[in-house]
Amino acid sequence: MTKSLIIFFISISATLINNSTNADQKDPRLSMLFTRLLTVSPGPRSIALENDIWKIWLETEDQAIQKLMKTGDYATQENQLQDALKTYTQVLQKDPNFAEAWNKRALTYYLMGNYTASLSDIRKTLTLEPRHFGALSGQGLIYSAQNKWTLAKRVFRKALEIHPTMRGPRINLSIIEKQEDEEEA
Repeated sequence: MTKSLIIFFISISATLINNSTNADQKDPRLSMLFTRLLTVSPGPRSIALENDIWKIWLETEDQAIQKLMKTGDYATQENQLQDALKTYTQVLQKDPNFAEAWNKRALTYYLMGNYTASLSDIRKTLTLEPRHFGALSGQGLIYSAQNKWTLAKRVFRKALEIHPTMRGPRINLSIIEKQEDEEEA
């Protein structure tokens, strides 16, 4: 299995697991959760904090958006990527400030192999929510797939500054650094 595939599976599984349906990146609860995330040990508590953050990012009172997000998540899980893309685009037409919809559409583009569109949506996600460790991880995956190792390492490190116990970026960074060490030897 290639390094890019390993990196993809580690990060994508975490993204798909966080599949609830509710987005407010300006929610005041986030500051406390991100502060706690910096000091918690790896394990159940850090996973619970991460899940709490994802739940807040997904919150919305708009029932139509909730339904669309569920539909998009289901389409993504079923590998119906054109349907997922269409659905997340509908969400963004209704609410262009919904950071998690940008992130989900970025994931869809990534799965379709459209790295340019994915990076564009990741940038929008990060403009709306600069602490979006999932979007940063996805950005690192794209840079890895493009063999842009310096950029990938920088982004994975930034994700780890926000979420120090996040497994995907930590493992991906380790793989890249190990490969670089082997190439230098």
